[in-house]
Amino acid sequence: MSTIGVSIAQQATAPGSSPRSLTFGGSLNVRGSAKRILRSVTVQVSIGGSIVNASVNFNNTSWVCTGEPPSGIGRNQTITVTANAEAVFDVIIVAGEPGDSEVVDASASTTALTVGPPTGPLLTVAPIASPIVTDELPKTIRFSGTATGIDAPIMLVQYLADGGTPGGGFPSPNNDGGNYANWSVTLPVPPGDHTLMFRALDRFGTFNQGGELHQTVTVKPLTPIPPDGPKTLGGAPTTSSVTSWTRLEPQSSDADLGLSSQARVFDPLWMLSRQWQMGEFQAEDAGSPVQVRVRATNSKLTRCQIGAIPSGAVQAPAYDPARTPLEAIVERRRMRAADDKDPRMLVFAIDAGLHFLRMLEHEALSKSYRAVCISRLAFQKPMPPADTTFDDATDRYIRSMVGRAPDGRILAALLRSIGPAQFVLDPTLKLAAGDRLEVQDVATRWLAWYDSLYSEPVNARDDAWDPSRLEYSMSVAARLSGSPADDLTLSATEVDGSQLEWSSFDRNTPATLGTASDQAATSIVVAAIPSPLSFPGAPAPRFWEMEDASVAYGLVPVGPTDIAHLLMIEYASTYGNDWFVVPMALPVGSITRVDSLVVTDTFGVRSLLRPIGDPALSAPFFSMWQTFDPSATTNSPSVMTNRFFLAPTLGRTLDSGPTEEVHFLRDEMANVAWAIERSIESPIERAAQRYEAADAAVTDPATLVAQSTLPRYLLSSTVPPNWIPLLPVQPTASNPKQSLLRRGAVLQPDGSGGVHHAQGEVLNAAANLLIYDEEVPREGVRITRQRRMARWTDGSTWVWTSLRNQVGSGEGSSALQFDQILSP
Repeated sequence: MSTIGVSIAQQATAPGSSPRSLTFGGSLNVRGSAKRILRSVTVQVSIGGSIVNASVNFNNTSWVCTGEPPSGIGRNQTITVTANAEAVFDVIIVAGEPGDSEVVDASASTTALTVGPPTGPLLTVAPIASPIVTDELPKTIRFSGTATGIDAPIMLVQYLADGGTPGGGFPSPNNDGGNYANWSVTLPVPPGDHTLMFRALDRFGTFNQGGELHQTVTVKPLTPIPPDGPKTLGGAPTTSSVTSWTRLEPQSSDADLGLSSQARVFDPLWMLSRQWQMGEFQAEDAGSPVQVRVRATNSKLTRCQIGAIPSGAVQAPAYDPARTPLEAIVERRRMRAADDKDPRMLVFAIDAGLHFLRMLEHEALSKSYRAVCISRLAFQKPMPPADTTFDDATDRYIRSMVGRAPDGRILAALLRSIGPAQFVLDPTLKLAAGDRLEVQDVATRWLAWYDSLYSEPVNARDDAWDPSRLEYSMSVAARLSGSPADDLTLSATEVDGSQLEWSSFDRNTPATLGTASDQAATSIVVAAIPSPLSFPGAPAPRFWEMEDASVAYGLVPVGPTDIAHLLMIEYASTYGNDWFVVPMALPVGSITRVDSLVVTDTFGVRSLLRPIGDPALSAPFFSMWQTFDPSATTNSPSVMTNRFFLAPTLGRTLDSGPTEEVHFLRDEMANVAWAIERSIESPIERAAQRYEAADAAVTDPATLVAQSTLPRYLLSSTVPPNWIPLLPVQPTASNPKQSLLRRGAVLQPDGSGGVHHAQGEVLNAAANLLIYDEEVPREGVRITRQRRMARWTDGSTWVWTSLRNQVGSGEGSSALQFDQILSP
């Protein structure tokens, strides 16, 4: 049995010459029996993946291998060297005769070897024909060549012009995996002799072989240059010369700048210099807008839902904003009497009856029917509501009108029940046969006038007042296109009876009011001249123009940390003249979306301006003049951008004085909330003072106790009859987290068992009135009822009754006390 052993006994690094090489050596140990003769030994060395054959010395049992490291291995890097040996033995079976052969393998490896410096890249420079005679000074010359990396890719080609600072790298148009085969650079060369040096650098920081390459070039002008003549920076001859002068620099000897800041009329040169100093002569590369073309989509409101805000799909009633103002629909309350037993609006009932007589007198009848109409429709004394009496003014009016005038309530109920055709056949009227058609026509026109004089809700569904919130609520809807995303529902909550605006509405995304079948969208195209927008206190565009003194931004007291005021002043002074207005006529009660806005400036340049919120733009951080969407999530925007809502609201109304007034306040001493009826509407449509009513005279038990000679126990003190308590209610299953106040009553402690109830409409809006506790804050609430009249865009007149929610006058005290011992 024969064996061999191989080991790497030595390692050597060749000098950093070109080409670089590595030499490795080792020992060889061959052991065998006498019947085996060593025929050959082969050693192969793997240097970093490259296999190199080694020469073997049998006498010294050693081997040596010389090879090159693989490309890409830099200096002082560790590589792996593996030596594999193969020995072939001849096995002697019979002396003098050849036998079988035997192959034995052995190997050894090490990783402690380092590689010497890599070979630098190869660089060539294309020759330039010199000298170059030209009138193009400086002459533009293109220098080019090749750069090839030997052990690493080329990273940079540098040049030095006349010993100057090295230039940067030049990317080659033929880029082959980062190893630039060609490089080029174009340089302006002035006249004269110039020497340029080029060098290449690979990724290991090794420069090209043989050092830097030099290129000499000479540029001569076609026109001779005088030796002493002036030259440009590029070396070309010129006729210019250096000019020097003496400058006067004024210095102020007085600290007062008032005289220098004056605009003297007799000094035009000073005016010109002052304009130059203020930068008025500096050109701004921008044009002023001279024409604007707007393309928009407009849709009128088609649906209106009165009352509670919907949260899903609802088929709301149709609505035409061109015929009815929105306030009249939202705020209107019941006004007229339901029948002749209802003691409301007695003055209107009498006036309506007298108006029927006046209409009859204008007809050419055979005789007068005034007496028979009064007898048939005579006004009778009404009965007051339970536990109440009429005030003095109402009582005097009733006594003066009983039996003397026709009652419009009776006439309206009679015409609605039997109709005008049957009314003229009433035998008590004793109408002549030839007068019946004229009287029937008068009755028909009178009933139409009677029903249209006041705007009232038809049924309970048309009542937008929420008695539990003491406010109105409603929703409107429109559709800009057939897409579900263009179905817009706007809801208004917390409407307190003041003027409605676009800001009163929020987008109600989950709700739809049934606009799928409505076709109200139209296209609008407007081409107009934009007008500059100004505001009080804006900087004047002209020097001699006086600025508006109503707002002085320079006098705003701000501190160093008052960022909001500083931004406002900066915005007004810097960008105050950058706003323009484009007139666009839109129908009232519509929603408009701007589809495109093209602005043409004074240079004829057309610019397309994108609206805020355009999906093609980044997310906006601007929500001014935008409708808020409280139902927005993290995946949907919180504002409704590019939607202009022109609400069908009134600009001005004629309002009467309050006919009913209720104060809601907190009584911390009694730990209870109160609703004080200051006044209620009387049957003659006036404000009857509730605290001056006849039932207000209540004998205080303390007065009775004062007449006794013994101490008396007093269960509780009294409160005025117009003070209605609001008592807290335990949360219910429908409102587990809401605190409510229930309308109550105070039992009189005089033993009579009397209870004073609310008499006005505000506190009787619901049979079991429950008010949310947060609706009665510490400052209180004042609810008033008044008449309102307005004219609409079509010339129609609207009269209705509304409720208004206003801030109260603070807390109060009822002086209510319990369990007292009163001394005589």
